[in-house]
Amino acid sequence: MYPTLFQIASFRIDTYSVIWFIALSTAIIWSIKRLSLYGLDEYESRRVMAVSFFFMLIGARSFEYILHWRQYMNNPSLFLDINRGGVHEFGAVSGAFLSALVMCLFNKKVSFSKLCDAASPPALLAIAIGRWGCFLNGCCVGLPSKFFTAVHFPFDRADVLRHPVQIYYSLIAFVIVAVLLLLERKVLPVQLRQKKHYSVIAPLAVILYSLMRYSMIPVRETQPFLWEVTHSITYQGISILLPFMIVWLLHSLLRLKSAN
Repeated sequence: MYPTLFQIASFRIDTYSVIWFIALSTAIIWSIKRLSLYGLDEYESRRVMAVSFFFMLIGARSFEYILHWRQYMNNPSLFLDINRGGVHEFGAVSGAFLSALVMCLFNKKVSFSKLCDAASPPALLAIAIGRWGCFLNGCCVGLPSKFFTAVHFPFDRADVLRHPVQIYYSLIAFVIVAVLLLLERKVLPVQLRQKKHYSVIAPLAVILYSLMRYSMIPVRETQPFLWEVTHSITYQGISILLPFMIVWLLHSLLRLKSAN
């Protein structure tokens, strides 16, 4: 693992932050390039995306404080340590999603559903790239295993191998991006013929992301399965959000089918 990219005296740049910065920057640039694909007003959409990016950062960092609130309350000075903890992808997605929703409610020039569809593949790409930062940082590790994909982490004994959950996440996210792009080629021509946009890519992206998170629970170095699902703020949020995404997707598919 390479948690530190380089260090000069006491100044340290960690690999985790650099890779996630690259991942998020790539997602933003690609999202902007995809605006015209959905006929979105580029200027107004960029304004919404700028605000969403700000709240994405707030959400990503806020979940660090929420998940470890006892430590921060016991030692408030930790709030000033920006190198402590990391970013939380569910917090980032929540912050960006909710802020974009509010912005679009007050900005009729930007369709929320179109913007979500345009930004969903780039968002999954950010996860696919960013998870390599987790791997090189040695965080979000998996359970000890003898499976052929297992790798050794420096903090373990030499004979201990673990599931590289971070790489599993990355590879699955790349597959989800490919699935979304293939589906988009089929449904986008139908969507563009309709006066109202019925989103398919965004709800499907959330559903597949949720399934990816659930599929990794048995091999993550966390609490037992039921405890993780019922007490983790991430999985509580996913459990609440998932039914709405399924209904959203089914409604859009029915509308698109009736248009053919």
